[in-house]
Amino acid sequence: MKIAKLIVVVGLAAAAAFAAEPTQVQNDQFSMTLPTGFGDFAKQTQTVSSPDGKKTEVTTYVSKSPTGEVAVVSVSKMPGKVDDADKLFASTRDALLKTTNGTLDKEEKLPGSNPGERLWFHSSNGAFLRSRLLVVGDTLYNVLYVGHSEEQRNNPAVASMLDTFMPANAQPVAQTTTATTTSH
Repeated sequence: MKIAKLIVVVGLAAAAAFAAEPTQVQNDQFSMTLPTGFGDFAKQTQTVSSPDGKKTEVTTYVSKSPTGEVAVVSVSKMPGKVDDADKLFASTRDALLKTTNGTLDKEEKLPGSNPGERLWFHSSNGAFLRSRLLVVGDTLYNVLYVGHSEEQRNNPAVASMLDTFMPANAQPVAQTTTATTTSH
């Protein structure tokens, strides 16, 4: 009987250790490593019409952790190639700040063959957010982390999650950045 209990305890400990590892995610849209404790992504797709009548397909993936942190990946397939990524990043940044009633803490341009940007901001309701925007061809990727403290937002596992994000069929993005601190 003691041996059976020992086997169960060892099995549970091994399962807990396995569950404590970061989770590698790969699907037809992207790959990335989620921090320890985050669950599977829930997926939703919708089509949004712009004022000029053009349609954008937006697929959103949401993963939650037991601590209340959230990782969101939005994949927006635009009606054509994105010619001005900076303009798209600015409008996305402004929309994020407006919808969260947020304040921009820092933004960084990402070097590389695909235009990219990182944002750090916080909301008036106490959320601390970090976002990575990336354009590949006709698609805008927004990887968003939502936490409850600046310490959570600055956790190396969150940086790793953003850094490991890779759109399907895209070249790796360089990790070096140029920082600009601003407020909006």
